[in-house]
Amino acid sequence: MNKGYALGGRYEIIRQLGEGGMADVYLAFDRILHRQVAVKLLRLDFRDNPKAKERFDHEATAASGLNNPHIVGVYDVDEVEGMQYLVMEYVDGEDLKQYIHDHSPIDKPTVINIMEQIGSAVEEAHKSGLIHRDLKPQNVLIDKNGYVKITDFGISRAASEDTMTQTRSIIGSIHYLSPEQVKGQMATKQSDIYSLGIILFELLTGKVPFDGETAVSIAMKHSQESIPSVRTIDPTIPQSLENVVLKATAKNPDDRYATVSDFNDDLKTSLSADRSGEAKFVVPSDGDDGETRVMPFAPLKENTALADDKPKSSTKSEETPVEKPQKKRKHRKLKIFIWALLVALLGFLIFAIASSTSNAKVPETNGLVETDAKQKIEDAHLEVGKITFRSSYTIDKGRVIASDPDAGKKVDRNSKVNLVVSSGIKKIRIENYVGQQYKKVARHLKNEGVTVVRRNSPSSTFAAGKILQQDIAAKKRVDPKKTTITFVVSTGIKQIQLKDLTGMTKQQVVNYANEVELNPTFDYEYSDQQKSGRVISTTPKAGVNIQQGSNVAVTISRGKKPVKQKKQEQLRSFNVRITIPFHEDTTNVLNQEQEESSDSAASGSDTQESRKIISQNSSSVPDENVILIYLKDHDHDYSTVYKQMVINKDTTVLLPFKLLDSENGKYKVVRDGQTILRDNNVTYDSH
Repeated sequence: MNKGYALGGRYEIIRQLGEGGMADVYLAFDRILHRQVAVKLLRLDFRDNPKAKERFDHEATAASGLNNPHIVGVYDVDEVEGMQYLVMEYVDGEDLKQYIHDHSPIDKPTVINIMEQIGSAVEEAHKSGLIHRDLKPQNVLIDKNGYVKITDFGISRAASEDTMTQTRSIIGSIHYLSPEQVKGQMATKQSDIYSLGIILFELLTGKVPFDGETAVSIAMKHSQESIPSVRTIDPTIPQSLENVVLKATAKNPDDRYATVSDFNDDLKTSLSADRSGEAKFVVPSDGDDGETRVMPFAPLKENTALADDKPKSSTKSEETPVEKPQKKRKHRKLKIFIWALLVALLGFLIFAIASSTSNAKVPETNGLVETDAKQKIEDAHLEVGKITFRSSYTIDKGRVIASDPDAGKKVDRNSKVNLVVSSGIKKIRIENYVGQQYKKVARHLKNEGVTVVRRNSPSSTFAAGKILQQDIAAKKRVDPKKTTITFVVSTGIKQIQLKDLTGMTKQQVVNYANEVELNPTFDYEYSDQQKSGRVISTTPKAGVNIQQGSNVAVTISRGKKPVKQKKQEQLRSFNVRITIPFHEDTTNVLNQEQEESSDSAASGSDTQESRKIISQNSSSVPDENVILIYLKDHDHDYSTVYKQMVINKDTTVLLPFKLLDSENGKYKVVRDGQTILRDNNVTYDSH
């Protein structure tokens, strides 16, 4: 999928995030809601595979039915030109597997915090009757603030299902599979708890408990071997915390925690001083013993004759005298043959020793840390030559990328072997770009390989084209190829003559508002003049001059009013008052004189102009928060933005709801990609 391609004319592809067995995941920009999303696209070779499509649809259905802040949200499912895709919440961070690799050893409170968040999500799935069946660090995402979300419900199943797929096949990732799944039995809630125990083991130790050259060997270990002691690997781990691992990973599901809630409760108190003297958990039963049994040999029958018991012939002593000289000649030839063989073997041995003392084989050092590589070279009777450093996206810093000569090549002893060592990823430093010209900054960052996303917002502080906000803090060093930075860019204050929107559809109004940078809000009422879904009127009215970024109230027709309406299903209108807290972001205040003085020569006139604006207004420029409000009631869809606004102080807003007696509404307020206010159970009676 090429960069810039817009799926369904809405989701603009930015870059690829990863590849899976059946689908590829891309970072995209939602042109309508002006936000980044993750798009999961079914691969071309699976688009005609009914099972792949079924799993793809199942993932969307399963995840969208769950409402938990630690489960990745699903926004949209669609198919365009034969391409089936899933639009999900984008988590700006990394998967837990990479996090463990980057941060191990991880302190115990952080481990418990991460596991509690994962457990919260799994508990929600279990309450909804879903078993994940493929819990692993690769399916756990963690953002830059340590906030955790789990994903990939593609092979989840309802707890009541009993299918051939569950009972006759191994489904899931082998390093985290429960013993019953390894045996092809049906997965239960306790199977997910076993996987949680393995993830906890890896968080504490930095590695999985069982590994091997083949999937079969790993599966056998899960089925037959006891989980290694985490305290043997790290003696600082308290026994109470190891006990959580041992109980969660018991071979028999009946010996594990009954629920994820029990697992979480035990985990929360595992570092408490009250449990410091706790005894080691002993599994009361271990299911199938799993021991390897050696079949006994069949006993010899009583009438079996042994070779030494055979009767000897009495004629042996009556051999003729002619046979004795023949035996002597045979013995002489045998001695000559043995001596010749010994001489040949001695010659070969001397040749081998001589060869080994003059030649050496270059050892395999790729992937080793520099010190280990040097030791391995010296152990092979060779010398370490020149060491050069090169940046790499695939080899960790300090590990060997290549050797010269190559591994396996025979060279003279004491020859020099040169090494190329990774200097890690080439990172760049993010500066404070607030107040600078967007085009100039974007051009510079794109040349460095950074993905740049622009969002517009009116501002009375900065002129049009100047940067108001950035979502990555100044001075931070980042990998340009894996970094997306979002800038909120000022559109200034511009007067717009409002167009006559009467008769337009809601989508046409949204398109017009995006084009001229207005913020529409929608209300609905019955009308005999306009068809359902068409604009009746606007406030302010058409032809009025308003400022860019202003709100426009748009009233849309529900169609003609029905003749009768059941009393018990009255449509009630009411308001919900909320106060949105203002968050001051110091990255948007250009008062860092020491930092800017060193960059003044490179900043040019744009920085000088920004400083003039600041000095004219005040000693520090007030921050501006860009706020997105989502609302769901009888007339509004939760997947679209109800209202966008910019605030520079705590702001009170009235949210209008229209609900039937049987309906529940909900709302959420998002600031800089984070949900700060939410209510999922708004009713007329509760307000």
